[in-house]
Amino acid sequence: MMNPNKALIDRIAQTKTLMESKGVRRHKLTGLDYYTSYTDLYDWELYYDTLALAYLGNESYGINGINIFLANQREDGFIPRHVRQAPFEDCAPESQNQIWVEEQKEHCKPFLFQTALIICKALGNMDWLTMPQFEGLKRYLNHWLNDWDSDHNGLCEWNSGPHSGADSQLERIGSWGSRFCEGADLNSFLYRECKAAALVATILGQTADADCFEAQAQIKADRIQKLLWNEEEGFYFDRNSKTGQPILVKSAAAFLPLWAGIATYSQAEALVEKHLKNTDEFWTALPVPAYARSEPFYTQYYQPNYDLDPLRTLPPGHCNWNGGTWLHWDYMFVQGLRQYGFVEEANQLANKLCAAMQSNPGVFEWYNADTGEGCGMSFWAGATVMGFLMPTELGLGVDPTRLDANLDPAGFEAVRQQLGLTGRFTPTEVH
Repeated sequence: MMNPNKALIDRIAQTKTLMESKGVRRHKLTGLDYYTSYTDLYDWELYYDTLALAYLGNESYGINGINIFLANQREDGFIPRHVRQAPFEDCAPESQNQIWVEEQKEHCKPFLFQTALIICKALGNMDWLTMPQFEGLKRYLNHWLNDWDSDHNGLCEWNSGPHSGADSQLERIGSWGSRFCEGADLNSFLYRECKAAALVATILGQTADADCFEAQAQIKADRIQKLLWNEEEGFYFDRNSKTGQPILVKSAAAFLPLWAGIATYSQAEALVEKHLKNTDEFWTALPVPAYARSEPFYTQYYQPNYDLDPLRTLPPGHCNWNGGTWLHWDYMFVQGLRQYGFVEEANQLANKLCAAMQSNPGVFEWYNADTGEGCGMSFWAGATVMGFLMPTELGLGVDPTRLDANLDPAGFEAVRQQLGLTGRFTPTEVH
């Protein structure tokens, strides 16, 4: 563990101040205040923001975020992954573009039940969650399970690289409307989301729902193991639902079954020893790059591959998931490594990332995997806070993402005390 020091505590305090002054916004349709490092609300950003704000002392923005997503839900359960601060017709003309139209076809990433469970753990109860909210969350998760599995093989597919959050990984996922990648990331997320839904249902006394979601989780685990694991390579490759063939691109998404707890120990050992710790693949100066260094499109500055989709590719310099190191995935990797007993590797990864973050003058979206330099926009987001907190969580044995029914906030309190995180998160301005 990296011992908490004044410099680290000061950086966390500075980030909190930045978050309080810039991050809280009012959703004009519902009137609810929510937290974001962007202008609008995005699906897995809500998960990380809620996680960080649980440590910083305000769970209400996570609750509001869930309610805003549910307010944008269709009857069939679909929720767009990107919800604007204002209605579409009130936005500036330049914002009413084709990308926005495409995003509205992409279902909210499967983190809402997991977000709800984190809120419950931080509060120590589930009193805030109503049955109408639970029913809405059920419809959203069932939409994933029923409508995003084109070949009905038990694995769901992303609609596009941007849909996954790993925007520029077009080589493995495709651009808008591609809908072929049965991702190791997506189906690991769905496994966890079904497990979280089963836990929430159990606590609420909804036994039939709990049994249903637990069964769906086991289907996902079985399909990931049978259809995505490549024994010869010791790696999880995504699958193309249109061809039935593996997508032979080495993305760090392959390590997410560790966080989900799906991999066997022997599979975890192969992933760690053969790939994660391989300096020709994922063990860069600042691990873990989103693509292996051995991939032809590995880069620290995104350049579009015009051969893939010349009409709908992303612009040069777009957020780089072709080799950048991202807090979102690294946080999951750290907790996954710890779960499988790779404590030394988890500590090395957490400490390297935290040290790189402290060495940069600001906070950033992602980091150069070869140099540790911060990249992209200033990013006062929950994922940033969790990067600072990772070594402390590991040292105290705290995993707030653990999927269990123990609604005891003691873990949150232990980290707060270790880092002197007292008081509430209170915005100085609402935008």
